[in-house]
This record gives sequence, C-alpha cells and structure tokens, in this order.
Amino acid sequence: MVSKYAVTGSAKESNSKSQYSDIKNALNSLGMTETNINNCDCLIFINYNKKSYKEYKELGKDLSNLVLIRLEPLAIFPAQYRKSVESKFKLIIDPGKLSTLNLESDFLGWPYKYNLNPSTPNSNDPNLDDILSQVIAEGLFDYENWDKRKNKIVLIAANKVSPTFNSNYKLRRKIAKQMTAFEIDVFGDLWNSSLKRKIVHRIVIGLSALKVGYFPNLIELYGSLFTKYKNYRGAPEDKHLIIRKYKYSLVIENSSSYCSEKLFDAVINGSIPIYVGPKNTELFLPDNLYYSCDGSTVEIRKIMNNITSEDVNDRLKIMKKFLVSKKFNENWTSEKVYKQIALRINNFWNLH
Repeated sequence: MVSKYAVTGSAKESNSKSQYSDIKNALNSLGMTETNINNCDCLIFINYNKKSYKEYKELGKDLSNLVLIRLEPLAIFPAQYRKSVESKFKLIIDPGKLSTLNLESDFLGWPYKYNLNPSTPNSNDPNLDDILSQVIAEGLFDYENWDKRKNKIVLIAANKVSPTFNSNYKLRRKIAKQMTAFEIDVFGDLWNSSLKRKIVHRIVIGLSALKVGYFPNLIELYGSLFTKYKNYRGAPEDKHLIIRKYKYSLVIENSSSYCSEKLFDAVINGSIPIYVGPKNTELFLPDNLYYSCDGSTVEIRKIMNNITSEDVNDRLKIMKKFLVSKKFNENWTSEKVYKQIALRINNFWNLH
C-alpha cells in the first residue's frame, strides 16, 4: 500500500502553486504523507516532466505507481499526449476533458478557483463562496441590471500561439480581426505588443516544444505576427471587473476537447457566454447555460441578432441556479475536484 508520495511537474512552478497545495491537501486528508522523490512510494505528475521521470526510474522505483494529471491540453503541451508518454502511466487523469465513455460517472470537472488573473493565481485571491454570495446579493443575474451593461461582446484571452495546429488560438485572432470595435472589445496580453515581445513569445513556445521532443507547427507559431487589432482594449488586472461590464462574453477554449475556468468566469459574472468548446451534453452541464458556437463570425452575429429578452432572462436564471447547485459545488470547484482526484489516486494505489 502506498503511503508516501511526491509531486512534480508544473505544480512546483510559481504560477501553479495552488494546484500543488490543493492536491497535497486532498491526499493528506486521506492519510498519505508528502515527501521527496528519493523517499516516495509514488510520484504524481501535474503535467509531464521528463527529467523527474528519468530521476525516478534511475532510483529503481516502482514504475507501476506513477500518476499523470494533465492540466494542460493538447494545444499547449502536445508532447504529454504522445503514446510514448501515456504508456508510462497506468493512471492518467484529465480534469475537464470529455469523457471517452460518455458517462457522467466517468467525467471529472475542471478544478475551478476564482482568480483575478488565472495566469498568475494568488493565494490572496477572493474565496469562491464569498464571491458567489456577493454576486447574487448584488443582483448580477437580474435582467434589469444585465440590461444596463455594454451591449457588445468581451473577449478576454492572451493572444498566444500553439506548437500544434490542434488549437483554437487562431480562432481568437480571426474573430478579433473580423469583428468591429462596435461589436467586440478584446483584452489580454500579446495582442498589440511590440514586435520584439511577440517574437520572443514564439521562440519560447518553439524551443519549449523542441526541448520535449515535439517539432512545432511553423504556421501556428507564426500566428499572424504582424497583425494589429483595432478592438484591443488592454490587459486587465482583474478580468472579473471587466466581464461584469458586458452583456456577453466570447469564451474560446484553448482546445475544444476540454472545459476550463474560462466558461465559469463568464457565468459567475452574469455575462452570457458565447462558447467555443465542448457542447453542454458533453460536459453534463445544464441546457441553455451558454450559447454553443463554432467560432465563426457569421454564427456569433446570428446569435446576437436573435437573442430575445425572454432568452436572456431564462439564461440568467439558469446561470444563477447552476452556481448555487450541488452539481457545481461537487463537480467543478477546486476543493471538491481535487478530493475526487485524490480518491481516484488512492483507489488506484490500493489495487497495487
């Protein structure tokens, strides 16, 4: 039976400390003890790390106990989805990813936390329960308050590039370029940054991919390098304050194979999501929680032109009801999702 574990991968990086503490707390609550690679019975990867795997193997440890938790999708970290990497693990956990069995019991939601800036989560970020109480008390889901917002769409996402063609980054650029400043406001990093900064970003992404043995797609790395966006409005320090000003949020996942925090940021702030990602049924989410979209400007405009006040009122009620539901709390909040992950890991180890 496994009792001592170590955690490696992006969990130990400065911008992922909350992931590390959450999985640690969940495992410790089951009676397990964290230690280092030298003394552990099992190694948990939060995103694959080749160096740690090699170190663990050279120590002569039991390779059958390894666990991989993939919090980065194929679009960002394609190397960890290779068969050569997957074959190293008997247990792979993909929060927010579509269930291959299409069963709700098999599905594991994304571990959502309320972060002012998800790229740099901070331990001082507001508590989710407090925020939920606050937004409901302030009437963010009342039609009268919603109707006072800016009557256009907001898109909040960094203009990053991917080493693989299997991403939605190009969709963000396409929409930002094709839609006017009267239709959409764009916030985030790297949209109208200096040419030098954009080039550095692309070099880092390309070298990171090569470092783990993945040859990047050069067209994707180029990523409309010289394009300027007239509807760009800056990089917000608090994305939630921005979202609350808009009636609609365009939410485009990095990859359409999973659901992340982006959708729930819109829902929590009472901004109706126009969502490019999995369908409601694939995520076992309520009907009409968001408008599912293929990412074309034609469909986005069609959705906007056909929304009625009755549609809005119904969706706001559904959004509010979902946030206070047991389903959201049990299946999508960080604390509860990591408890589910810890139980899966514990059950897996007990079988060995």
